[in-house]
Amino acid sequence: MTQPPIQTIALVGVGRMGGPMAMHLMRADFTVCGYDTSTDRLAALAAQGLAVAESIPQAVAGADLIITMLPSNDALEQVVGAAGGLLDLIQPGQVLIDMSTSKLATSQQFAEQIKQRGAAMLDAPVSGGEQGAQQATLSIMVGGEQAVFERCRPALAAMGTTITYIGGNGMGLIAKYVNQLLMEASFCATAEAFALAAQAGADLDAIYQAVRNGLGGSRVLDQMLPQLLSGDLGSGRELTLHHKDLSYLLASGEALGVWMPVAQQAHQIFDQAIAAGHGNQSAVAVARVYEQRMGVQLVAPSK
Repeated sequence: MTQPPIQTIALVGVGRMGGPMAMHLMRADFTVCGYDTSTDRLAALAAQGLAVAESIPQAVAGADLIITMLPSNDALEQVVGAAGGLLDLIQPGQVLIDMSTSKLATSQQFAEQIKQRGAAMLDAPVSGGEQGAQQATLSIMVGGEQAVFERCRPALAAMGTTITYIGGNGMGLIAKYVNQLLMEASFCATAEAFALAAQAGADLDAIYQAVRNGLGGSRVLDQMLPQLLSGDLGSGRELTLHHKDLSYLLASGEALGVWMPVAQQAHQIFDQAIAAGHGNQSAVAVARVYEQRMGVQLVAPSK
């Protein structure tokens, strides 16, 4: 039986990522209702014309699609699995899309439980950060039934520009884990490589210009070096969030029996950066660990 097009959407978690996403959905002519534990966030969005709810049950009642954009796996377990949560509230025919980065086992378990209730779930984590959410240029990686994905594609297209169906439930998260490991290992490798250059007394900008267009060049390098050279470690997704994603990746790797020495080492370096008080800065702050361990200067004095 063909399902009707998605028209009514509830978005649970309208913070720095979810708020702009809700506004883009509204501007794309979906009927959108937002919910968040922060009344200040809800008031700010209501002032921009978004319908807001006082509770999750109020937000999701009658919605074709429920989207969650939450800060952690613990938050997802609370919103979905706790008494009175979405597992209790979801109705046959509704779709839940979790766009958070969560644990693979948690997401797959919820997907199976939701299927048993006659509804469907997609995991659709994103890459692109706050800027991508604000500009509707997110990369969205989707796992779940393909027919459900196709039904939800117009809503996803209102929030992102690269929308990729990966496979069954959990495969969107696997794609996100791959993205995170490549990125977070690159932050550590870049800090280490330029610590070598600094120890040798080389000009860091000259080294950067020499290698940026070679095979060692990357988007991480192009983000990280200008921040190091300017002394700005505050721009970008917080280091603590990268650390969280690495934790989920390692848990999934262990469950799958994958040898992950690079992920383990990157996680330890992020551990050290957080312990040194840099968790609220961007991932570029992993460079501070190398400065402390080696006595070199990688981060220019802020101007």
